Amino acid sequence: MGRFAATVLALAGLGFLGFGIAITLDPAGVLAPVGISGTPAGVVELQAFYGGLELGLGAFLLACAWCPAWRKPGLWLVLGVNGGIAAVRLLGIAQTGEYIPFFTYALAWELGFTAASALALWRGRGAG
Repeated sequence: MGRFAATVLALAGLGFLGFGIAITLDPAGVLAPVGISGTPAGVVELQAFYGGLELGLGAFLLACAWCPAWRKPGLWLVLGVNGGIAAVRLLGIAQTGEYIPFFTYALAWELGFTAASALALWRGRGAG
């Protein structure tokens, strides 16, 4: 798998790292536009789960971009994670009828990386 796969992985990794850093440093500020707030214990949970998970995913995806043997599994992770998030976000929107501008940007990211990783997997289907 070549440069396109590495680029998809690097961009996804940097995105997860950026969001992970932001939510670790200021979870209330990052999540305020979607109406999420909480107790001090809830803020710690948001930092740990969202921040920590995003940081771990981002670091792993950057490692996958760097190591050619890891690119295919990394692309499957990007496809599964972003596709799953988008599918459940769309399900939630359909169930509740709730739609805010944030969802437009989130879905563009999620569906975009789902498509990009699927394309990279398709292009590299004979590799690794």
